[in-house]
Amino acid sequence: MRLIVLMQCLVSLFLAKKVTMTTPAYLLANFGGPRHAKDLQEFLISLLTDRDVTGTFLPRVLHRHLFTFIAKKRVPKVLPQYQSLQNWSPIYFDTETLAKTLSEILRAPVIPFHRYLPSTHEKTLLALRTLHTRHVIGIPLFPHFTYSVTGSIVRFFMKHVPEIPISWIPQFGSDSKFVSLITCHIRDFLQKLGILEKECCFLFSVHGLPVRYISQGDPYSKQCYESFSAITTNFKQSENFLCFQSKFGPGKWLSPSTAQLCQNIDTDKPNVIVVPFGFISDHLETLYEIERDYLPLLRSRGYRALRIPAIYSSPLWVSTLVDIVKENSTVVAEELIKSGKKHTGIR
Repeated sequence: MRLIVLMQCLVSLFLAKKVTMTTPAYLLANFGGPRHAKDLQEFLISLLTDRDVTGTFLPRVLHRHLFTFIAKKRVPKVLPQYQSLQNWSPIYFDTETLAKTLSEILRAPVIPFHRYLPSTHEKTLLALRTLHTRHVIGIPLFPHFTYSVTGSIVRFFMKHVPEIPISWIPQFGSDSKFVSLITCHIRDFLQKLGILEKECCFLFSVHGLPVRYISQGDPYSKQCYESFSAITTNFKQSENFLCFQSKFGPGKWLSPSTAQLCQNIDTDKPNVIVVPFGFISDHLETLYEIERDYLPLLRSRGYRALRIPAIYSSPLWVSTLVDIVKENSTVVAEELIKSGKKHTGIR
């Protein structure tokens, strides 16, 4: 009898170990944001010296010196903007909290990553290395793929942990579950304020991108339009526009810009509502740029101007993301970025 019990225990341990080793771990990747004043310069330097972001072909040393100088010059301008937010950028804390919640639901390790907070990178890399041979699924918290953001994240891990097999969920902006989530999020917002859809003009705002990136093969704008089209099929009584915000630097960017649309829009709808559907968490682009720049501009033109919070605040967000993770196919890193070298300084 004891022998049978012992054998059963050994089998149970073997199966548990097998399940543990075959169950994937997850890498929850986000942009990162300054948690306090000491993070700001580090954040800006890391962001602007990333050649995937700036797309320059300057020699590496020259590029780093030039954009480090630009980043440091921007600190005094950007610092008051972050200080005006109640808790600086919430994106870091949102990502950390989400990683813990997903880990409990998926019953697997979920490792958070903050791309432009270099002081946090070693912790992420160490956590990945302790997984040994376990397969990792990367979850970029960006509905739409661009080589400048998701591509940069993928290349980061190819460089620093090439021995770890990571496959990625490249985008989910047109996933029916995401579309349903955004639809419910908008309708809940309107219901709480007693606003009718037919009284609304929606500005669906995503982050902008230089046009030259698109002409060189970046799928970002195509995915944004597909996502916008899928969502707005559920809003036939409102007036709907897709627009692009947060332009930085010279050159032509995707249009119409959110700023231009707010300046020039002519609608008979009394409510103009900005929907930042390309942003998972609220941060500087939503809490400052939309709130402090765009909404006052619309109000000065006589509209009732409102911003819908990012979908992180939706009670349906976590369950939707879990479904997306479980049901979407993944792409290996090499396949995901192989055609994205044209507009970056990476070779």
